[in-house]
Amino acid sequence: MNDTRSEIIRIGSELIRSIGYNSFSYADISKALNIKNAAIHYYFPSKSDLGVEIIRENLNAFNELTKTWESLDYKSQFSNYIHMHDSFINNHWVCIVGSLSPSYDTLPENMQKELQGLVNTILKWLTALLDKGLKNNAFSFAETPRTKAFMVHSALLSSLQMNKVLRNDVYKSIQEGLLNI
Repeated sequence: MNDTRSEIIRIGSELIRSIGYNSFSYADISKALNIKNAAIHYYFPSKSDLGVEIIRENLNAFNELTKTWESLDYKSQFSNYIHMHDSFINNHWVCIVGSLSPSYDTLPENMQKELQGLVNTILKWLTALLDKGLKNNAFSFAETPRTKAFMVHSALLSSLQMNKVLRNDVYKSIQEGLLNI
């Protein structure tokens, strides 16, 4: 992938995670990279094209990451999922889903569709993991695996958001609680 294109995606992703999709412009990216707005438009004619690519890169990264976990036991896979965003804490970032979901209704339709696909992929993977782990006695919970997946994913999303606001250990506390299933 072209270095300039990759850097545009990286900066765009960081801006979404830190200040949100609706709060940045191509001018923010061009300033950070010391390039002209036209260079960004060359790769991404519209801001939603950039947003779609960022979501797709997150989807690909999630799929690649979970593939590397396949040989691990259920609890280890679950623990890896729970700790997936640890690096965001020091930057006071939220995950891409946590950043884009609150402004979902204001997102362009192509981004809404991609975001739905990302969330559905995450929940499908997590539900399957919880289901297999429950059937093999690796996990113990009363809810259906799908409901538990909703609860786990929602808790992680909100803990990152609350941690951003409170700048304390909300995220770590929620992680510890989730790991006790």
